[in-house]
Amino acid sequence: MNSDFEITYRSNYQRLFRIAAKMLRDSDAARDVVHDVFMAYYFVQNDKKVIKDAKNWLIRCTINKGVDFLRKNKKIVSDETFAKHDNTSQTIDSQIDLMSLSNLISKLDDKDQSLVVLYSEGYSYKEIAEITDINFNSVGKSLSRILEKLRRGYETL
Repeated sequence: MNSDFEITYRSNYQRLFRIAAKMLRDSDAARDVVHDVFMAYYFVQNDKKVIKDAKNWLIRCTINKGVDFLRKNKKIVSDETFAKHDNTSQTIDSQIDLMSLSNLISKLDDKDQSLVVLYSEGYSYKEIAEITDINFNSVGKSLSRILEKLRRGYETL
């Protein structure tokens, strides 16, 4: 294995896995998506194509492959799927709140879901703009609109 590839793999795997797991809410599917992302990255490198920013390329590829997976499998997050990731230290009420929020997020369109996932991962507006190719000024407005939509949806539950 080429050492540049190995370094990139080691420094990005956990981040990509977290993003995929949040999108797919299934750790096995998330591992498969991240595996596909690194295979794509490997082949792009072997073709001697230049990737200006590997981290952003990998994140964008993870989001795109996650969206493709969801479309292909028409994956709907159910309470049972979310409960598999249950944390015993949480109360039942907080688990119900998380399931409700998770279901609301799963109903957002693909672009909005990816913004929420990146924001929840702690990426700055600038990084989100670079990763998603959205105008920097639009990121905050879009997130504000999405959060308001989630708030309204949560209040009607």
